[in-house]
Amino acid sequence: MKRALLFLLVACLSLSSISSAVVLLNDTWADSSRAETNLPTESAVWVGTPGNLTVAPGSLAYTQSSGSQKLWTHFAPDGSPVSLSVGHQLVATIEFTPTGLYDNSSKSFRFCLVNDPTDPQVQIDTNDGGGGSGDPWADSQGYAVFLPLSTGASKSSNSSVGKHTTLTGSSLMDSTGDWTLSSGGDHTIVTDGAMLTMTLVLDYVAANQMDVIFSIFDAGGLISTNTFTDDGTVGGLPIATEFDHLFFRFSKASETADVIDFHSFTVEHVVPEPATMALLGLGGLLAIRKKR
Repeated sequence: MKRALLFLLVACLSLSSISSAVVLLNDTWADSSRAETNLPTESAVWVGTPGNLTVAPGSLAYTQSSGSQKLWTHFAPDGSPVSLSVGHQLVATIEFTPTGLYDNSSKSFRFCLVNDPTDPQVQIDTNDGGGGSGDPWADSQGYAVFLPLSTGASKSSNSSVGKHTTLTGSSLMDSTGDWTLSSGGDHTIVTDGAMLTMTLVLDYVAANQMDVIFSIFDAGGLISTNTFTDDGTVGGLPIATEFDHLFFRFSKASETADVIDFHSFTVEHVVPEPATMALLGLGGLLAIRKKR
């Protein structure tokens, strides 16, 4: 009887942990255009240097240069960010291929999940937003990963994951000093021309715990992973719970890659289902006891 009761408990706990994922964005640019927004299958992509971007089915190829460049898109309507409750997750998955890699340890490939609580969404190509009066991104709240893309010939490094804590800084991702970061995981050594998959998971574990989990994979499996925990006191700011914006910042080509070719952007809101103990009912439990 005890074994039956234990089995029932385990089964109920497993059932209660079942979650459903709401797809907020899954864009592969199948129509060779980046201009349309029709969530969840399309969201307009904006960049700092539009002349360096080419689009084809399954390809959003951004040629890098001698200076920094930006790229961003939105996965929720303007003014209606996704709101996470305790137990929810927000999962961003990015598939891309870097070509023309270099041997470096600069954490110059950067992306974040954020929401700007004071300004409308920026829906034009611009390389502005660098700070000062009218900066549309300086007070954005959320979480990011900073990582190097290196061939590892002699230089490499791990990733840094963290929280945006200086909301009056010079730009959203130009300065690591505007972020509270934790470095860790294996060095991100990658192969030139190999497709990579990155995930950034925001796991709202408890009222005082948001786990930010970064992972990067190639065809051979996991390359590196790193986790940062926000307890609601980091930077003197509460846990960020609203998001609508996927933002990338790349440094010069020699610190990222000559071309960064994106294949898909996917963002999912994972919501736990209600506990399923009631589905079994007391009658089911009594039947198991009687059989024993």
